[in-house]
Amino acid sequence: MAKGKTYDFSRFLIIGGTGLVGRAVLQRAVGRSRHVFVVGLRRSEVEETLSLFSKNPRPKRHPVLGEYLLAGKVAGFWGDIFLSIKMKDVSRREINEDESVRMTVIEDLLGLVRGRKRKRQNFLRALLKYLKPDVVVDTVNTATAIAYRDVFQNAGEIYRKLKEDESVSVEDLRFAVENLLLSLNIPILLTHVMNLQQGLKEAGTKIYLKVGTTGTGGMGWNIPYTHGEDKPSKKLLDKSAIAGASTMLFVLMNRDDTPTVVKEIKPGAMIGWKRIGKGQIRDITLREPAKVSLSLGEIPEVRTEDTGVALETAYIDTGENGLFSLEEFRAITSLDQMEMVTPEDIAEIVFLEIEGKSTGRDVVGAVEGAILGPSYRGGFMREDAIALLEKYEKDSPMPSVAFEILGPPRLSKLLFEAHILRKAFGTFTKLSEASAEEISEAMWKVLTEDPQLMRYITSVGIGILSPDGNLYYTENLKVPKPPVEIPSEEDIDVWAHKGWVDTRTENARRWKFRAMIYLDELHRKQRGLKRLEGSSAYDRIGIGRRSLRVDDKIVPGDIVRWIFIHEDKGRRTRPY
Repeated sequence: MAKGKTYDFSRFLIIGGTGLVGRAVLQRAVGRSRHVFVVGLRRSEVEETLSLFSKNPRPKRHPVLGEYLLAGKVAGFWGDIFLSIKMKDVSRREINEDESVRMTVIEDLLGLVRGRKRKRQNFLRALLKYLKPDVVVDTVNTATAIAYRDVFQNAGEIYRKLKEDESVSVEDLRFAVENLLLSLNIPILLTHVMNLQQGLKEAGTKIYLKVGTTGTGGMGWNIPYTHGEDKPSKKLLDKSAIAGASTMLFVLMNRDDTPTVVKEIKPGAMIGWKRIGKGQIRDITLREPAKVSLSLGEIPEVRTEDTGVALETAYIDTGENGLFSLEEFRAITSLDQMEMVTPEDIAEIVFLEIEGKSTGRDVVGAVEGAILGPSYRGGFMREDAIALLEKYEKDSPMPSVAFEILGPPRLSKLLFEAHILRKAFGTFTKLSEASAEEISEAMWKVLTEDPQLMRYITSVGIGILSPDGNLYYTENLKVPKPPVEIPSEEDIDVWAHKGWVDTRTENARRWKFRAMIYLDELHRKQRGLKRLEGSSAYDRIGIGRRSLRVDDKIVPGDIVRWIFIHEDKGRRTRPY
């Protein structure tokens, strides 16, 4: 790695590396990385890109990822990153014609893989897991890929069939519903980003940088360029909505307690260009127009004569936006329209951000800086609120522990378990000195001697698992939703972890261990505060604010906060 650089470039992955921006990033990455990986949608795109580095890229095979091409230090993979390895090369025609393929793609897109099918790996996640890149630059226009599945058109098709066509067959309706499932934009985005986040974590990636989009080339709601749709185009606005949702998910990823730094750059202009040329424009041929009198009261379908002459003229290839004519290009890039930014401009910003040099263009950083966090007043008033709640609780017939409104069920389960332990032992010292068997017995005793507490717990949707393996619950049980098949021991452990008050010995042992660790942390905190004369390096939770004595009373909310931070890794990483 070059001197002064913040991140290691040795293994560099470019998702969408065959596109305009991807190629510009690739040209720079090759000169400063030992291994460069490029991912494109189709083999032909990858082959064309790698031909920049070798006339004959060599075919190779990865044991999991399948076939790829190698040109010097650049390895090229291809496939649909939204799908599993098994389905990554499936075509739109296959999806339309084969229902089993269509259902498998739906499972992949919406994360519906269950049971044995869990072994079916998402292609993107597998790429990250097995290539283990230090740096990932993602230049895929995710918002376009999702929005242009056109959820509005597919929803409208189902609506028309239900409202207007009484003779619609089950097969036709099923096909329409399946098409709608293939276009559910937010579920598809969430599944994609979850696969991305897990893959980055498994790979130990240091930095992920997304080249995103505004969805409108930097223009506003009044954008006149809509790819042929009405203005404003729902499809285009959907693209912007997906782009915005993506950004917030990247902010959440950046706030996760993982080593990956997440950044995003959003070009707000037309990106150009790939090449300029002259020749035939797609498959457009010139046809003789038909003449129809509008006085007939309709515009009928017509069949016109193909002259056999192709449309040939000058064009500019703008990558994913396709071919533009001279005058289309002149209009869209002119002053006060989209104007233009080059792929090289974007690549320059990408590498400055990767190197740790601030450009002011990181959207994730900008959102982080604009978010209003906790305030001094909020922290001060919190103490007053807690004091008043404690006063009202004393005058209430039942304790104020959990209502299962905030959720998840695990929160309520832990709060109730801590409340039961508070009634049974009072302090963490006494809890830590008891055996697992004694703790289990004491927890069950508290419940059997207080049937109102059992009713309270089960009525909010939390199950109670007795030491001998009986489950107490109401029809409001949250985890799992009855009825379910006879569960395995593994299922019982999973459900107990997620949403049951568990009085079995193993869970009692877990609480004993927590008490020991928590007490040790309190004493270390106390020693640190005394040594540093009350330094702000330590918080005062569990420590007397003025006396600096350890306060080992069991307080459910405080210990569950500790569990969420240390066991569930749910720490807030942005304190302000």
